[in-house]
Amino acid sequence: MSMRAIACRTCRGVLAAVLVLVLGGCDVLSAPPVPDWPGPHAPYPFPDNIPHRTE
Repeated sequence: MSMRAIACRTCRGVLAAVLVLVLGGCDVLSAPPVPDWPGPHAPYPFPDNIPHRTE
């Protein structure tokens, strides 16, 4: 086999191993869903005693 064929097979093996490790260690599919964004009418996230720019 030529050097190019060996390098190509090695590269494919490394990429496959990385893909298996990434997908095996990733818990995106088993994690609970992300809660919905609270929306524009959500309460202000800071305490009320901080002066606002409009005051």
